[in-house]
Amino acid sequence: MKRAVSSATMSVVASALWMVLCIQIALASPNGVVIQMNGHYVELAVASKSGFRVSISNDTIKGGVPTPIVAWDEIQPASFTPITNGAVKGIKTSFGSITIDTNTAAFVMKDDAGNTLIDVPSLSPALAPSSIASPPLNDDVCKKATDGVDAQGGTRSQAAPNGLSNQTQTSCCNACNAASDCDFFVYALPSSPDPSGANCWLLNNVPGTFQRPGRISGGDVPLPPGAFQFTLSSSSSARFYGAGGGAGAPLAQTSSSAVVQNTRFQVPYYWSTDGYNALGVSQLNYSAQNLPNYPAGWQQQGQQVVWTIGASPQADLYLTPAPTPYKALDHVWDITGRPKVLPLYAYGFLACRWGWVNQTYIQSMLTQFRTGNFPIDAFISDFEWYTPEPDYNLPDSGSPTFQDFDYNNITFPSPVANLQTYRDKLNIRFGGIRKPRLGNSQLLVMAKNNGWLVGGGGRNLNYSIAEVRDWYNQQQNHYHKDGVEFWWNDEGETMYFTFFWWNQAEYDGLKKFNSTKRFFTINRSYSPGMQRFGLAAWTGDINVDWQSLQQQPGYQANWIAAGVSYVTCDTGGFNGQDDTPLLLTRWYQTAVFLGVMRVHSTHDDLPHFPFLYGPEAATAMRKAMNLRYQLIPLHYSLSHEQYSNGRPVFRPMYFDYPNDESLQETTTQWMDGDSLLVAPVMNQDNSSNVYLPNGTWFNFNTSAPVMTGPKSLNMTNVALDTIPMYVKAGGIIPLAPLVQYTDALPGGPLSIQVYGGDNGAFTLYEDDGSSTAYISGAVKKTAFEYDDSTKTLSWTQTGPQMSNEYASVDAVLFNVDGTSNTAPIQPLTATGSIQFS
Repeated sequence: MKRAVSSATMSVVASALWMVLCIQIALASPNGVVIQMNGHYVELAVASKSGFRVSISNDTIKGGVPTPIVAWDEIQPASFTPITNGAVKGIKTSFGSITIDTNTAAFVMKDDAGNTLIDVPSLSPALAPSSIASPPLNDDVCKKATDGVDAQGGTRSQAAPNGLSNQTQTSCCNACNAASDCDFFVYALPSSPDPSGANCWLLNNVPGTFQRPGRISGGDVPLPPGAFQFTLSSSSSARFYGAGGGAGAPLAQTSSSAVVQNTRFQVPYYWSTDGYNALGVSQLNYSAQNLPNYPAGWQQQGQQVVWTIGASPQADLYLTPAPTPYKALDHVWDITGRPKVLPLYAYGFLACRWGWVNQTYIQSMLTQFRTGNFPIDAFISDFEWYTPEPDYNLPDSGSPTFQDFDYNNITFPSPVANLQTYRDKLNIRFGGIRKPRLGNSQLLVMAKNNGWLVGGGGRNLNYSIAEVRDWYNQQQNHYHKDGVEFWWNDEGETMYFTFFWWNQAEYDGLKKFNSTKRFFTINRSYSPGMQRFGLAAWTGDINVDWQSLQQQPGYQANWIAAGVSYVTCDTGGFNGQDDTPLLLTRWYQTAVFLGVMRVHSTHDDLPHFPFLYGPEAATAMRKAMNLRYQLIPLHYSLSHEQYSNGRPVFRPMYFDYPNDESLQETTTQWMDGDSLLVAPVMNQDNSSNVYLPNGTWFNFNTSAPVMTGPKSLNMTNVALDTIPMYVKAGGIIPLAPLVQYTDALPGGPLSIQVYGGDNGAFTLYEDDGSSTAYISGAVKKTAFEYDDSTKTLSWTQTGPQMSNEYASVDAVLFNVDGTSNTAPIQPLTATGSIQFS
C-alpha cells in the first residue's frame, strides 16, 4: 500500500537533496575556486591584475573559454586568497573580492575598500534552487527593449493582428502594455521599413528571438537553448556606458546585442556608474542565425542587469571594480589587450578616395598637396589600385581575369618605382584597400575545395582558419617588399570576428617581413580585442550632410568607451552629393580631433582635397591641417598614456565631469587630453554653443579673456577659419613646429604653452615613431611641471636618447590677468627650468 507524502516532507527532502548537490568542497583552480552547484560548475577566478572572471559551465571548467576577445599572452593574473565562510565561497584580491552563497546562489562583488558594487540574491537561474523563486521581472515591456533583435515566431495580439503603422518606439511598446494579450513588441526602425507598411507588431507566446539589425524588441521570452543567464544588481541611478552604437546613439545605453555592421557595432560590455565594468564572453564565435552577431548581450531591467551568453558548454562574465571610466578602460584593456601606439605618420593627415584615375592623376593630386603647403603623410586608394574593375557584380564563381593580389597597371604601371617615387620624392606613404573576399575564379575553386569560405560558399574567406591566414599573408607578402605601408580593411562584417582574424593574418604577414615594424590598419567595424594590434576603426559609409558631421563626435565618444583606441571617419562624408566648401571646412576642423584625420569620397564626387574648394576654404582647411600637425607632440604623448594607463587621447565630457548632469550625453564638445576642451563648429549657420564646466578657462593660444565656469557660450557667425578651443588653468600644451610631413619632425624647437592660475604637469613621450621598441622601454620621457606660485616651468628627462628628439624648447605663459610672458629658445637638457618674469 502506497503512503501519501506531505508537501512539507517533500520540501524537506528536496532541500536535503539540494544541500547534497550544492555543498561541495571547492575544487582546485590555478586562479580561483571551482564549485559544483545545481548540476553545474561555477568558477570564481582572477582574470587579470585588475579583474575577475565568473564562469558557469555544464562541464568541468578549465579556465576561461578560448576567444579572440581575451589577450591571453598579455594576461597577468593577480594573486588571491580563497574565502570560505560556511556556505559562502569566493576569492579575495588586492582590488576586491567576489563570493557566491552555495545555498542560494547569492553573489557579491566588493572593491578594495570593501564597498559593495554588486549584491544580487541569485547570480543565475541555472544555479538557484527551485525552492527559491527568481525575482519577478518588470511587467513594463518598454523597459525591456533590446536593439537589433526580432521575434522568432509568436502569436499576434488581437488588438493589432496586422501590425501598426506610423508608430514610434515609445508608442509601440505602450500599445503592447495596453493590450491584454501582448507581452512582447517588435518595432522597425525608419532605416529598415517593412514592405507591409507596418512598423510595430504586438505579440504573445514568443518562443525565442534572433539578431536582426533595424529592429527593436522587448518582452519576456525563454532563454535561448544552450545559453546561461547572469543577473547583476543595479542602483536606480546607474548609467551604462561603452556598448558601442551607431549614428545618433546615446552615450548611456540600456542594452547591447553584440554585432558588427557598416556604420554601427555593439560589444558585449558596459561600464556602470555603480563602479564596475562587465564583459561577456561566449564559447561560440558567432550567432548561428546571423553570423555578424555574437551570442552575448545584456539588458537593464529595472534594478537588475540581465546578461544572456551563449554556452557550449561554458559562458564567462568578466567583472572588474572600476570607479571611473578611465579605470574601466584601463581594466578592460588588461583583459582584452593594451591599445598599441600607432606609427607616427598615422597622427598626420591621410588622403583617401575612390576614383584615383591613373598614375598621372595621382602624381598631380599629391603634388598639389605639396606645392600648396597642405601637410600630408599618406594617400589611400579604393579598388582601383589593384584591379581595373570592382568585384560587386561578380557571381559566386568569380571571374578568371579578376586579380586579387596584383596591381592595376593604369594607376600603378610600375608599382615599385611609383611607390618609391611617392615615398622618396614627395614623402608620402601609400595604403591600399583590402576586401575580405576573393574574385578570381581559380582561387575561389581552391578556397572552396579547402573549406576556406564563410558558410562553405560565396566568396568571403574565413580568416578564423589558421591555414587561410597563412595563405593570405603569403599572397600579400610582395606588397610589403614593394612599399605598400598599411591596409584599409573594408566590408568585413561577414562574421563577428572577421575583422579580428583578418587583422591577425595581416599582422602575421608584416611580422614575417619585418618583425619590429609597427602595424597599422583602418577597419570598418570593431570587436573587442582588435585594439591590441594597433589600428583604427572608421564609422563606415556615412552621408554627405550636416547631420552626419554632427554625429561623428558621438560615434567617437561611444566607440572609445567601448574599447576602440582610435576612431576616424570619411571626412566630408561618402554617400551623397558634392560637399560645399563650408561643410568640408567644418568637417576638416572636426577631424583634427579624431583619432585619425582622413578624408574619403566616392568616385562620383569631387574629392575632398582642400585645394579643390576655392581659396577661402583652402586657407581655412590648411590652417586646420597645420593645427593637426602642431598637436602631434600632444596626441602622440597621450597615445603612450593610453597604452600604459588606459587614459584615451580623446574623452567624452562625462569622463572628467561625472557629476555635472548637463554633460552626461554631450557630444558637441570633448576633451583632448586633460586640459584642452574642443568644440568645433558643426552647424550650417556657423553658430556654436559651448559649455565650460567648473573651473578657470582660457581661449586656446591667448590669455584673454579668462572665463570662470560653469558658463555657457552662445556664438554666432564664427569665422570660417576658427575652431572654438579652451584650456583649463594649469594646462600645459606642447606644440610642434609647422612641418609638411611627420618625417620632418622635430623640425625645430618644441613650443610649450602654459596656462596659469593653477599648477600643472604634462609628460612628453618620444620614441623612434616606427618600431615596436617602445613596448620594451625604448621611450624618452620629459616630465614638465609648472608651479604657479613661482611662475616656473621645470622638467626632468628619463629614458634613452632618440635620434629624432626635440633638442630645444621655447615657452609662453598665459596669465589669468590677461597678460603673457614669453621665454626664449633654450636647450632641452636632461633637467632644466624656465622662470617666467
